[in-house]
Amino acid sequence: MTAPRQPKVTALISTFNRPKYLAESIESIVAQTLTDWELIVLNDGGVDVADVVEKFADPRIIYVPDTVNRGAAIRFNQGLYMARGDYVVYLGDDDTFYPNHFEVLAKALDDNPDIGMAYSDLYAVSSIADGKTGQRHILDKQMLVSRDFNREFMFHYNHILHVSLMHRREAALRVGGFDEEVKVLIEWSLNRRMAFIYDFLHVEIPTGEYHMPVFKSDRISVRERRNKESYNHNLRRIRCNLPAEPWPKVEKIDLLYLVDRWGEKLNNHLKEIIDNFDHPMRIKLIGNGAGLSVPDALESLKELSELKNVSVSINHQKIDPIIAYRRVAKYSTAKYLFLVTPALQAVKAPRRLFSAMETFRKNPEMKSMRWGVPGEERDKTQFECLIEREYFMKETKPNRNRVCTIPGVVFSPPKGFVFDLMYNDFRNFVNNGQTEKAREVLERILLEKKGFPHIQFLIADLFPLCLKSGDHDRAEKELLGLIDRGYLVDNYMRLAQLRLTQKRYKEAVEAGLLAMGHMSLKPEDFEADCFPFKIPIELNCFKLFMHMGQAYLELRDFGQAARFYHMASKLKSDSHKPFLGFAKTYLGAGQIDKAGMALSKIPQPEGPKDPETHRLLATVCRKRKDLPLAFECLKKAFEVAPQDEKNVEPFYFTGAGLGRWREMVEPLKNFVLQHPSDVSALSRLSAVHFNLGENALAFEEAKNALALDPKNPIARSISERLSALSESDPSLLHINQTEDGLTLDLNSEILPDLLDGSSLVW
Repeated sequence: MTAPRQPKVTALISTFNRPKYLAESIESIVAQTLTDWELIVLNDGGVDVADVVEKFADPRIIYVPDTVNRGAAIRFNQGLYMARGDYVVYLGDDDTFYPNHFEVLAKALDDNPDIGMAYSDLYAVSSIADGKTGQRHILDKQMLVSRDFNREFMFHYNHILHVSLMHRREAALRVGGFDEEVKVLIEWSLNRRMAFIYDFLHVEIPTGEYHMPVFKSDRISVRERRNKESYNHNLRRIRCNLPAEPWPKVEKIDLLYLVDRWGEKLNNHLKEIIDNFDHPMRIKLIGNGAGLSVPDALESLKELSELKNVSVSINHQKIDPIIAYRRVAKYSTAKYLFLVTPALQAVKAPRRLFSAMETFRKNPEMKSMRWGVPGEERDKTQFECLIEREYFMKETKPNRNRVCTIPGVVFSPPKGFVFDLMYNDFRNFVNNGQTEKAREVLERILLEKKGFPHIQFLIADLFPLCLKSGDHDRAEKELLGLIDRGYLVDNYMRLAQLRLTQKRYKEAVEAGLLAMGHMSLKPEDFEADCFPFKIPIELNCFKLFMHMGQAYLELRDFGQAARFYHMASKLKSDSHKPFLGFAKTYLGAGQIDKAGMALSKIPQPEGPKDPETHRLLATVCRKRKDLPLAFECLKKAFEVAPQDEKNVEPFYFTGAGLGRWREMVEPLKNFVLQHPSDVSALSRLSAVHFNLGENALAFEEAKNALALDPKNPIARSISERLSALSESDPSLLHINQTEDGLTLDLNSEILPDLLDGSSLVW
């Protein structure tokens, strides 16, 4: 009998009580373009899913039932030892692969025999399930994780999700497979240990999706995070599990800690060290006359004694610290020793070991170093230093009358964390409104190719900056490039917003409909019982529907506009923005009373905080011929958002029509102080002063406006008028209320170059 042919890829699914979603996950594997695979479905003690598997009737699918819930780490190890494929992938029982997943990653491993793992990009999918039907409605897709392989950062935090990766089976077995004592971030535990031995390759193509329910996630990782201390100890297990040597990609460091007293203070200090020093190291505790035996010392460490890189040695009598360190260092296999006492301030320089390795590589003649960290001053201790083991052993031989010099170095950020520091600067500039500086930092980030996130991740930051600066060409180029590479949903959403900004309304609608299509989202989905709902954030899908409503409104398709505003209201029932959309739609259709009714239903308290609410109320009042109330609404808009440029024109014309010049001064003056280059506001403020007879102030504001725009007709006319006319001259502007609204009469002698001398109706 011929043995079954060995497949190229083994896929592993550990499932627990998700039979409906499991079928979708299996279907995504059956649909792979690379067909040389096997799938092992491991039931982790949930409801029996044999019927789900059998419906596929595919001999490549193996079902392994069990009635006991043991956890995904144990199940994946079980699958690893069963696997016959050269390459292994993992899939959550509610996640999905795109058809290209196996083909793309297998080719990367085939073409790069020295790497242990290849990984792609994934979309994070937000969804909500209908309680009656169980149907899952997808509401959002975002590229939340996409970063070039970065070993130092991998030791700090996982940037490779298990659904996105494919590794060589032998590579995972080489490092011991999954740590079965780890309950959360089990893939980080595996990835971290593999990074000691292998390089990884980032393939910048989206090949799958992982799901994040909007409400009531039952994922173990979510539940476990609720207990902070348990979660932190789980992270320490990950950091302290080191693979068997040799480690070709990592320099070995032994941390030698001189203990003068066992107990809670020591335990807290050890936690601080483990939590802040990401560089892998063994921790060797040296009891130097501290009064406990090895078993008693381990017991005093409590849960820290379980950590796999922590060991204890005891000197029953207190001896010279150098001798104590030498006794342990003699048997160390590490290249470097980190000599530590209770004076170490780990939290104040957490990346120092990565920085030190970089310094040693650049300066091979250096043998030791220490850092100028507050609390670790030389007069407190001669230690808290990193030193080559061989150099230390040679320089500290007994009876050797030489002083071991340890140079101080300035701590510098290691390469693995440069992006994070730059990105933090970028965010600070954005938050402080320093757009140009933010753009400069982001452009420098985008030039980096190794170890950084790239455009598919950073487009979320670049795109709004492009919109703000009016750089539509750059935005379009990047969006179309990403769409061409397969990054579809989120970038079609952005493209819809860009087209709306460009007033290309039909194209905005087309892009928005494509985004909805790639989410498999239909308008009728929003009639499900799980809608409407409240959520603190605005999903991207919500923003898309608001943009679609606006585009249809501009196209005067009021029915479709209302339809999309209605869908937006289902995604965030406590948002006032859809009601503003309804009001605009009714106003566009000439249904004034319905517009007022929509505004009356705006949810509190956010609605009154939005100046657009008050501007729309003013429009309704103006349509009803109630200009005094319209002016009060516009005053409120300025109170809510003094720096919103959209307030200026309606506020000015309404106030001018009522002759309420004095009330207009302060809001316009405050706006101009913050926007000294806004020519329209300067000219309006000049006109207000002119009508109040404050000629000197009017002339000054007109001069400021003309310095920015010499052709501004209002500022030029006021300037010329004040230069030529006496105090008895007539007013510059005449604004009257008529049945048609506000009429601005333009005197052709006063404003000869403004339009054609006809009246403007606002």
